[in-house]
Amino acid sequence: MSVRLPQAARRHRTPLASLLILASLLAGPARADTDVAALPEDLTQLSLDELLKIEVTSVSKRAEPLQQAAAAVYVLTGEDIHRSGARSIVEALRHVPGLHVARSGQSYAVSARGFNSTSADKLEVLLDGRSVYTPLFSGVFWDALDTYLPDIERIEVIRGPGATLWGANAVNGVINIITRNARDTPGTEVGLGGGNRDHAYGGARQGWQLGNNAHARLYAQYRGNDNGARPDGSEPANGYVLRQTGFRADFAPAGRHRYSFSGDWYDGSSEGTSGDVDLSGGNLLARWEMQQSERAGLKLGVYFTDSDRRIPTTFSEQRQTVEVDLEQHLQLGTRHSLLFGLGYRSSRDDTGGPPLSLIFDPAERRLETYDGFIQDQIRLLDGRGTLTLGSKFEHNDFTGFEYQPSLRLGWNLHDNLFTWAAVSRAVRTPNRLDSDIAIFCPSPNGIPGVCGPGRFRLGNPELDAETLLAYEWGLRAWASQPVSAELALFYNDYDHLRSQEPAAPLFRFDNNLQARSVGGELNLSWRPRESLRLTGYYSYLQMEVQTRDGGSDTRTANTLENGNPRHMAGLELAWAPSTRWSFSGFLRHIDDLPASGVPGYTELNLRAAWRLRPNLELGLVGENLLDNQHPEFGSNTANRIEVQRQGLLQLRWWPQ
Repeated sequence: MSVRLPQAARRHRTPLASLLILASLLAGPARADTDVAALPEDLTQLSLDELLKIEVTSVSKRAEPLQQAAAAVYVLTGEDIHRSGARSIVEALRHVPGLHVARSGQSYAVSARGFNSTSADKLEVLLDGRSVYTPLFSGVFWDALDTYLPDIERIEVIRGPGATLWGANAVNGVINIITRNARDTPGTEVGLGGGNRDHAYGGARQGWQLGNNAHARLYAQYRGNDNGARPDGSEPANGYVLRQTGFRADFAPAGRHRYSFSGDWYDGSSEGTSGDVDLSGGNLLARWEMQQSERAGLKLGVYFTDSDRRIPTTFSEQRQTVEVDLEQHLQLGTRHSLLFGLGYRSSRDDTGGPPLSLIFDPAERRLETYDGFIQDQIRLLDGRGTLTLGSKFEHNDFTGFEYQPSLRLGWNLHDNLFTWAAVSRAVRTPNRLDSDIAIFCPSPNGIPGVCGPGRFRLGNPELDAETLLAYEWGLRAWASQPVSAELALFYNDYDHLRSQEPAAPLFRFDNNLQARSVGGELNLSWRPRESLRLTGYYSYLQMEVQTRDGGSDTRTANTLENGNPRHMAGLELAWAPSTRWSFSGFLRHIDDLPASGVPGYTELNLRAAWRLRPNLELGLVGENLLDNQHPEFGSNTANRIEVQRQGLLQLRWWPQ
């Protein structure tokens, strides 16, 4: 949060600075599945036309070719992730055009089209259909979000609203992580590696065929690193360890039914400037699909999540969440594809209380959300165009009833030219931090220079939902030669954004900010030969943030307006000169962040891989090769943690 603390408070053994740093990490910057078995292992083997025909499901919750999806959507395939050398989901997201991923120590800021923050509170993030954001602050704990990366089939990223289908939080985008069916991961696979910063990581997975129509897998993995240094080159206590295991089982008995069960358990810890973090948790997922007829299908999903996160003397959260989703698809005649559904989410937490410094009032709370949606995709002029209209209707415990409609039009102008346009409304509903956060200043002296003994509420139970009205237009073109291009332009109008209004002893949240942003993203792909592919992108964002009548929080307005990179660009190369050798490179430039004093930077990652045997690969990775270290986000202080150069060795063995 944008609060300047007195020197006395910064010297305090349990300083408010630490818990406000944590609060800022929580609050954000106030400063139809594709059948993988049918695809080759290396997607560089696919032609450009085949790549564009890969089906995505995140735009309309039904399988459709990427080239005809009426949204700014990008697919990061499992092979893309492997070729990048990434060791975690959030690091793999750096390779998504238009997505800003920045790191400071073990914290990440992930954003699309503005609102750069560690909480990603305007992005909906899903893993196999399960929402992974926490109602504590409407964001994602990226250090706890992971899986065995070779099991990921693809990550679909939508830049722009997706609230009509995915609900509140899907304001600026949707990140949908989709893992492989267990039938596509047979046998034993092992991957391990290490370097000068990511000291050791590794994982193994075993897959089994349980019968003609039943498959299962089990994985376990470990990660440990201490990546980061202060501006003067000194290295803070910044270690991170995560141990994780999980399973998935898929059953497709003869007939119309399919079943899937999966679960993950993790345990870890990390060191940081705001205190050591202990984290643990798990989840279970059950899905059932029934093909009622050639023109109708039904899906039911049930999810359970349990998590525990603690920072001694500062913060605690225990949370259990249950979700149920029911979807019905009907094909009506030759023109209408109707999709509708119902959902329920119950999330209960226990955040402790004094003597913890960062508390919530009440300490325990159950939040319930009921929702329903309906969407009709209408076929126009013998399939040349589609008109998609629908809305999500939600009821939450903070603002009551919310609606989130959208209208999308997609049109084939030519065999190799597709255009689309959309108008959407999305909301970001308040959360526990917005409504209930408070600080506890212990007796007898409180925190000198900040507050006397007692508890002081910063949250505001009367907050309204933040709203967005978004206008988008896109053009997608591909040629018979190996060239494709995609352009997406947008204009976003935000209202009732959260502000920090002066109130003793610090501030109180309110809805006194509004913003407008304009921008665009251009993606290009060129394949001069079968063994070589080049992709490039450029994105532009300009944002203007103002206080509404009655508001005075110009500090937060400046942070939001100048806390995002105006320009981002990237160039990626994938080259396989032979069956034994492959090379990849990723050059990325991020513009400066004036609000936090982060200068612009350019980073280069390279990877070379050698297949010693058809199923055994040795890889050498170099990251951040252009400088010894650089900052990516965080306050401009001597304690800001910067990203360093590193080299890694990787070894992967998989079944033949």
